[in-house]
Amino acid sequence: MDSDEIEQFWKRARLRGRVAWLEPFVGQHRLGTLPPPAFAFAPEPYLAQRMAEEVLAGERTAVSTLRSDFPDDVPVPEVGDLAIVLDGHEQPVALIRSVEVRVVAFGDVDDRHARGECEPDAASWREHQRQLMGATDVDDVVLERIVLVFPAQESATVAATI
Repeated sequence: MDSDEIEQFWKRARLRGRVAWLEPFVGQHRLGTLPPPAFAFAPEPYLAQRMAEEVLAGERTAVSTLRSDFPDDVPVPEVGDLAIVLDGHEQPVALIRSVEVRVVAFGDVDDRHARGECEPDAASWREHQRQLMGATDVDDVVLERIVLVFPAQESATVAATI
């Protein structure tokens, strides 16, 4: 992951995604200064690419993480948090915002969340996630609903206008 590419993406996305849309008029604000965390949805490039494309297409609207994957000193995401999504080549492609965050038992994940992760239902989601996460029904999982704030496809046009 190239930090310069992340920084350039963030400069475009914070204005075009209306995170810091008043910045040209009133100066920088806390939300517009430091880039949010950047991550790929999976360590395997082909999966990271597919999942990033699903976000860009508006198909992937949810994310899940085992609660135990968060270190004790790192809080779970909060509503309003931003993140930069990396594709399978570790390039920034999207800025997303968390619009709902819940912590539930793995066995209590519902169909709505499963569909947001491109699974047909919660049973399919659990089967797939058991393989990926190694979770049991009593493990806590952090469920996030996300919205796409800025897609990188606009980057070339944006760069010309900023």
